[in-house]
Amino acid sequence: KPHVLQPSQTNELLQRLLGLELATDGEEITGLLKSLRLLLTKSRECQETLATDSGFSKFLDTVAFDPQMRTAQGTVHNLTLQVLANSVVNNETTQTLTWRQHGAKICEQAYAPPLGSSNNVLLMIMYNIYVNSRGLISDQVALQTCARLWQGLNTAQCTYNFEYLHFFLEHFIVQNGRACVACYQRLDTEDRVSFLDYVAHYLREDSPNGEVALFLLHHFAKEFRLKSDCLLRETLKLKHELHPREVHTLLRIIASASGSEKYSHVYASDQSLFINISSLLRCVVAAGKESDGGGLDKPMNKLEEVALTSGIDSSYEKKVSYELKTLLVRCTANLLYDNAANKGYCLDTQLLPTLLESTVMDARNPLMREWSILAIRNACINCPEAQQVIAGLTVQGPASNDIVSELNLELGALRISDRQ
Repeated sequence: KPHVLQPSQTNELLQRLLGLELATDGEEITGLLKSLRLLLTKSRECQETLATDSGFSKFLDTVAFDPQMRTAQGTVHNLTLQVLANSVVNNETTQTLTWRQHGAKICEQAYAPPLGSSNNVLLMIMYNIYVNSRGLISDQVALQTCARLWQGLNTAQCTYNFEYLHFFLEHFIVQNGRACVACYQRLDTEDRVSFLDYVAHYLREDSPNGEVALFLLHHFAKEFRLKSDCLLRETLKLKHELHPREVHTLLRIIASASGSEKYSHVYASDQSLFINISSLLRCVVAAGKESDGGGLDKPMNKLEEVALTSGIDSSYEKKVSYELKTLLVRCTANLLYDNAANKGYCLDTQLLPTLLESTVMDARNPLMREWSILAIRNACINCPEAQQVIAGLTVQGPASNDIVSELNLELGALRISDRQ
């Protein structure tokens, strides 16, 4: 008997709710939403009563899918989303009804600002429907929504823990690499960059919930080889930075993966990747020697250039050129480690002089000097030919570096004078 009464109780609560005014009856609306939230856990019939109610559908449009309500009526807004979430738990009927009627709005609002718990609940609703009703939400829609939320999170520097964002994206990058590749290729450039940034973040966190699918990592190397020349071609005019940003982020992924014990084997036999990265490094270093930087941003080797009073745009750290040489040298160092084939290509392409030229300080490329030294070390270990190249070089004194000179560090001492 109680089971029979539940749908009618749901209907009664809905009618009372829909007869109230949000502006004046906020407290009563809050109580009714809490009762509905609990009642929906009792039976499928209650869930289906709510999902088929046209009045509640309009209430959702007004309260749940209006981002302004997140701040104007935060409590009612959150409770309404929780009611909607409970209505789709383990019920394919309500999942289908809800998604067909509200799917587009759920997707759009899942990454809409202001960011917070609302986005997480909306993503939880999507995740429940995605997992339980196969095919109702496409992989493409799911990945695009997550990529846009991750981008919004980074733009707003939001620290809220969006756990369902991680559940979703880890499903793709850990468990479903092939589908992920297919979807990644259909994303627009901005969404691709955002997705790649998440993968780089996941690798930086040491893959906390499973290793990234090998198929996906191999595809990233392929993408880098196909698109890497745009770093030179596109940034010459700096007309469009998104495409180079994609390649830059791919390079960050390769740098993290190739230096990790978990993934070091992934690119060990990919000699074409090593050749591509080392060739790009030589081009970038050569461009930096030209008076105009070869169309790229010139190295920042002078102390006055990094001072707050310098005329150089302080946003240089946000440009594609920032850390570019460091990443190329880092990848080279990782790919040379214990890899005879790559050491052979290093000798054949006369890469060692380029690495030696990179052992300088450059504010645009922090830690480049340290990674260059490691790359030279990795090239020389158990490689007499590389050692012979180094031994055959003529010592001409310390390499010229304006920062070192300005700090009076040529002799290894830093002299500080009292200006008072």
